[in-house]
Amino acid sequence: MADPGPSGAVGDEVGASRVYHGRIAAWASRRLRKDLANWRLFAVRVITSGLAVVLTVGLLPGLRFTSWHWGEFLLIGVVFGVLNAFVKPVIQFFSLRYLVASYGLVVILINALMLVLLSLILGGEIHDRGPVALLFGGLLVGLIGLALDTLAGTTPPFLDRVPGEAETDWDPGPPAVAGVEGR
Repeated sequence: MADPGPSGAVGDEVGASRVYHGRIAAWASRRLRKDLANWRLFAVRVITSGLAVVLTVGLLPGLRFTSWHWGEFLLIGVVFGVLNAFVKPVIQFFSLRYLVASYGLVVILINALMLVLLSLILGGEIHDRGPVALLFGGLLVGLIGLALDTLAGTTPPFLDRVPGEAETDWDPGPPAVAGVEGR
């Protein structure tokens, strides 16, 4: 049996830093439920993703709609939003090694694949002139989607809290380095 360290815990060595996770899992769970329950955020993301696809098809000469009606805008937005929410993360997870190796250029391929899936689901609504047009479409839909999401405020900030706001949601716990105290 291992000897307990200075704090009494087995495996605790002198000078080793301990990581305190606090209530991170509970905080992440509350944050996810809060984001999922926000229907306005979902509605804005549907509008921005639909607008990104429509602008991409309108701007890129290699892509076109076979028949366009303004009522299809909402359908395109919902389908593309669902694809981006559920299918795209799975594809990104399985292609993670290539995402890292290509410094993220594989995202263009994934966006092009999302356009192909969107066209297949909608029954060939989006027609392309070839793989080069799809690659440029993947690049353009990613850039336009990023710009629209940023302008609409749907991307989460790096820091949630306003400076000076009381931290009641998450407690970081003691410092990570043993023996160092706040001044």
